Amino acid sequence: MTLPIQQKGPQILAVLWLETFLAATVISLRYWTRSKIGGQVGWDDWLLVLTWLLMFAFSIICTIATQHGLGIHMADIQPITEFSIGMKAFLIGQSTIATAMGTSKAAVAVFLIRILNKTWHYIILWFWIISMMGISILLAVSVFAQVTPVEALWNPAVKGTYHMNLTVIATVTCVWSAAMDFFLALFPWMVLWQLNMRKKEKITICISLSLGVIAGICGVVRITTLNALSNSADYLYACSDSVCWTFSELTLTIVCVTLPALRPLWKRVTGQSSSGYGNYHKQSQSKSGFASRSENGAINLDYMPGAAKKPMDPTYTSQAGKASLHTDADSDRSILGNGKGSNEAIQRVQEVTVTYDDVSDTSINVQHNAYSAHAR
Repeated sequence: MTLPIQQKGPQILAVLWLETFLAATVISLRYWTRSKIGGQVGWDDWLLVLTWLLMFAFSIICTIATQHGLGIHMADIQPITEFSIGMKAFLIGQSTIATAMGTSKAAVAVFLIRILNKTWHYIILWFWIISMMGISILLAVSVFAQVTPVEALWNPAVKGTYHMNLTVIATVTCVWSAAMDFFLALFPWMVLWQLNMRKKEKITICISLSLGVIAGICGVVRITTLNALSNSADYLYACSDSVCWTFSELTLTIVCVTLPALRPLWKRVTGQSSSGYGNYHKQSQSKSGFASRSENGAINLDYMPGAAKKPMDPTYTSQAGKASLHTDADSDRSILGNGKGSNEAIQRVQEVTVTYDDVSDTSINVQHNAYSAHAR
């Protein structure tokens, strides 16, 4: 038996499924852009995929819960067994979305780790990742660990003993999450301007992540709805607004961190570049393992260790008969041709002729006709 979806039920489903579709769209575009146009798929992308899977699961769970009382006043839920089913489903959903909150923030931080190059940047960002994931997992576990026997959560006939206050834990989690939103919105403005990146990319990243302030505002509003967790008399109705604000904060986080990665797609659509990052050429991987640099020493957002990557091994880029030696350290300067009047630069001109003797003869003669090296 199911109940009619009524009162705040339609509002919940509209918000969840609309934002689930929006998140799926931007994540799909991000993955396609990274894998087909410009950049490399990295751990930030996989964390976003994991976040979306948790959001999708939460939407399904809440859809089931709305058919058994979620969004409906307790007095209108009849028979009482429907409340038990709806409550059990909603509790599972709470654990799911608490985990998604942690993975979404971690994705933003990992995205920044990919392009920053100072140890103190890494320390700060990893502190936020570990602390946010720890608090999120604590909340997810506390949903069921708060009382014994656990059946007391969904069966009014069972009396339980509460060991922790879920409202307090949820409030701490939401405050920390909102604080991380504001930090991740402001942090790029403090550190990216010191990097040797294209100015347009700096502005794109900073403005996009600054939109995380909106996610932070959603988090602040969500904090004001957490008193519903203590409303045991009308729990499934009282939590309706909290569900919507939580999901909106997640969706905004995903959109904000996705926009910078869609820049190559935007450039292709608008005809600014045929593919990728336009003027970027083969990159040399920096020893830091996260950022890669173009021929002018500028940091590119292409490389991420541990993720599938296209072959890009050469330490020099051959272009128009010249080879540009890349920096392989954390300096913002390229070794070759980075300053005025630089006379130490090395040029190498190499001419290669490939001759095929016969269709049936697979041997290939490669002749190096000329090789010269001279100092400018």
